[in-house]
Amino acid sequence: MKTYDCVCIGRSCIDYIALIKNYPQKDTKVQLLDYKICLGGQAANTSVVLSYLDIKTLLITIIGIDHNSKLVKNFLSQHKNLDVYFIIDKKIKTPCAFIWTETSTGKRTIVYEKIKTTDDFLYKPNILKKFVKQAKYIIFDHQSSKDIFEIKDYLKQNNIKLMMDAERNDGYMFRLLKYINYFVCSNELAKNLGISVKQLLKKFIYLGPEIVCCTLGRNGAVAVCKENPKKFYYSKPPKVKVVDTTGAGDVFHAGFMYGIIKNWRIEKILSFANKIAALSTKYIGGSSFLNFEET
Repeated sequence: MKTYDCVCIGRSCIDYIALIKNYPQKDTKVQLLDYKICLGGQAANTSVVLSYLDIKTLLITIIGIDHNSKLVKNFLSQHKNLDVYFIIDKKIKTPCAFIWTETSTGKRTIVYEKIKTTDDFLYKPNILKKFVKQAKYIIFDHQSSKDIFEIKDYLKQNNIKLMMDAERNDGYMFRLLKYINYFVCSNELAKNLGISVKQLLKKFIYLGPEIVCCTLGRNGAVAVCKENPKKFYYSKPPKVKVVDTTGAGDVFHAGFMYGIIKNWRIEKILSFANKIAALSTKYIGGSSFLNFEET
């Protein structure tokens, strides 16, 4: 049976990214400066970057039977070191997102599509159990947190460590915290919870995780560890000319997990994750930088 260093579970989609100088007002037009059709989705981007870093990686993701599913398969097939298990559901649409990135500010406007299904689970427990026992680590996104919660005891019994890509509070986040080893979120989660980043770190580190990390956009990231919960570790990214920040958070997660697998100290993990996330913003799309940059 094949084993993996990391299994990524969650969203794959197609990003339609357009560069414009400024986002238009209603009933106006702006010139298109550049555009690109890219692979998107937290799990997809993270798994691609990990495989590029020579981490044995499996992506488990759900798609429909449509044009976007063909694009997803084509993008993922280009990464020979990545194994993919597709759950194909003809009842769903493979999601896409339309993204406008301002060259004047680097800020984005995103219109995204949710996966809609009538099933109880996106990733059924028997399927997840079949594959996760082959892994040392798992990264999952918030859309698959219900499915991970269903097999949480199985994961604990098999000593499989979990990282949550916590984009938002989905109703299972707090219930899962005591099972999460590495909790990584953005400062948007703190805003949505109505607390500061430091308050989030202080609160969450006592609820279970070994490390709680919050990304801060262009200001880098901050983390706290269970071994010394009163010490905050800050790390800033290198300065680069930002073109598009789409997928930078997913790349950060890959860099963070890479450091965990390599058993690095938290300072080195944050520095590396910030570095590759910054490199990704020099190009359109989350993983495009892999074709141009040395990591």
